[in-house]
Amino acid sequence: MPVVVTAGHVDHGKSTLVEALTGRNPDRWAEERRRGMTIDLGFAWTHLGGLETGFIDVPGHERFIKNMLAGVEGVDAALFVVAADEGWMPQSEEHLAILDLIGVDRGVVALTRADLVDSETLELAEIEVAEQLAGTSLEGVAILPVAAPRGEGLEALRTALAGLVAPAPDLHRPRLWVDRAFTIGGAGTVVTGTLVGGTISVDDVLMLYPDEREVRVRGLHNHDRPMPSITPGNRAAVNLAGVGRDEVARGAMLGLPGRWRSSDRIVVDLRLVRSPSGPLRDRGSFHVHIGSGSHPARLSLVDDPPGAALLRLATPVPVAAGQHVVLREVGRRAVVAGGVVLDPRPPPRRRQVIESLPRLRTAATPDERADALLATRRSATLGELAADSGGGTPDPALMAGDLATTGDEARRIESAAVDRLDRYHRENPLRPGMPLPTLATSLRLPAPLLEAVVTWSDRLARNGAVVHLVGFGGGLDESSDAAWQPVRKTLEAAGAAPPRRGELGLDEELIHALLRRGDLVAVSEDLLYLPETIAGLTESLKALPEEFSVADFRDALEISRKHAIPLLEWMDRAGVTRRSGDLRRLLPPPPADSPPGAAQSP
Repeated sequence: MPVVVTAGHVDHGKSTLVEALTGRNPDRWAEERRRGMTIDLGFAWTHLGGLETGFIDVPGHERFIKNMLAGVEGVDAALFVVAADEGWMPQSEEHLAILDLIGVDRGVVALTRADLVDSETLELAEIEVAEQLAGTSLEGVAILPVAAPRGEGLEALRTALAGLVAPAPDLHRPRLWVDRAFTIGGAGTVVTGTLVGGTISVDDVLMLYPDEREVRVRGLHNHDRPMPSITPGNRAAVNLAGVGRDEVARGAMLGLPGRWRSSDRIVVDLRLVRSPSGPLRDRGSFHVHIGSGSHPARLSLVDDPPGAALLRLATPVPVAAGQHVVLREVGRRAVVAGGVVLDPRPPPRRRQVIESLPRLRTAATPDERADALLATRRSATLGELAADSGGGTPDPALMAGDLATTGDEARRIESAAVDRLDRYHRENPLRPGMPLPTLATSLRLPAPLLEAVVTWSDRLARNGAVVHLVGFGGGLDESSDAAWQPVRKTLEAAGAAPPRRGELGLDEELIHALLRRGDLVAVSEDLLYLPETIAGLTESLKALPEEFSVADFRDALEISRKHAIPLLEWMDRAGVTRRSGDLRRLLPPPPADSPPGAAQSP
């Protein structure tokens, strides 16, 4: 069901006109009826062209302009009211400025009290209104004379309104800004607002923002009727379980859990009202109107007004890029500017904000906004980008789980990793590379992101748990090879009874490099063998009985137990032999396609 909002100066007949169109008096409070003026939001509904349509009647008095602003979120069209006998007035201008700033471009003007003026005055009033609308989002809309108490012009007005309204699309991201909250006996807390973006149903679990408190939909009403579900574009009364009346205020928002994020620091692209009473300066006191809420804010201009500005809000607000805002200066008691949110979580430095503006300003859809936000942040999760862009999905250069990264950021990470590894290789030439978690920590990156960059890069490579530069072989330098060659000869001469590890005189770093290269085999913590020696010892087992003891092995090789036992235990682990009690047997060699050391059945 579409929603139409009224607009216009106080006492120009908005409520009377809504009652004439719908048969319902939108003024809810006795004080409003006593004073003959709308103070807070009023609501009514009727059918227009076969489509049930809601009306939000907003106050026209300057003192209640913040209540008017609370009612314009999510509307489809405006019913702009100007009294023919009074013409354009101060709140006519302010209401038009608000509708123009938030982009309401469908509407119709009702020239009320047309029966109180002559035809010439009525024609002059139409000309004046058309001139006032020129250059705004409502330029060129129909201007229709009406006399509500006498019913004159109402059919033409209904027809014009029916041509403006249509069912709202379901984007599967429901959102309802709370404009009223009250308690009903036996039911509990009820909130009302205009539902946009998606459907909600009874028993749905929603999140109340900005407190991020889960609530359950106990019941739904639309136009005094209980409903199992309500589609977007409708007014909704939502009976909530899990929250008290005093815990919900105008300006809160209902939405799906995890789909929205709150922020107290946002960048907006502002437009000044067309007739400002003075330049926009960031030294004033401001209220920013977002959704149905009004929030004290500090303003910092980023570029020359009208242009981008940073708003620091007194409290966090659930907001996404593309959200309309209206800025009201407290001292002037007037709307001074409005526009759209560019970045709900901007970078910390002014220079970064300025650099991001061209991308953010040209992004028109949620997906484009997600791309622009990712370009600004370089890396972000898909959930964060969806929340901050209003449901968009970016097109990243690479993904690491749910983390999206731009090509520029991937190249920056790659370059930093190359520099770090180049230094590491020079300092540790015998090591195959740096462990990936260690490299990620040194670069202050999540390990999955670094892993994705290594996979993406043609300059980085991974070997098991370590990362190295492509082309790095980890070979021995001249001094290491000079230290190794005499030890090799010593091991060749020692055969099955080599010296202990600590007696070889090799640096541990070099030993680890030789083990990784396969030049050495660690039989135990203390004993190192040449691989060809191990191969010869394995071959010598064939001369032993089918089942042999440690003593048989020791005597055949003429070695001591301190060498025989570690050798046999290593052969057990390697699948060369199999132990049964005190005896062992030689196993057949594994098939050619089996992994090295694979054990075979006896």
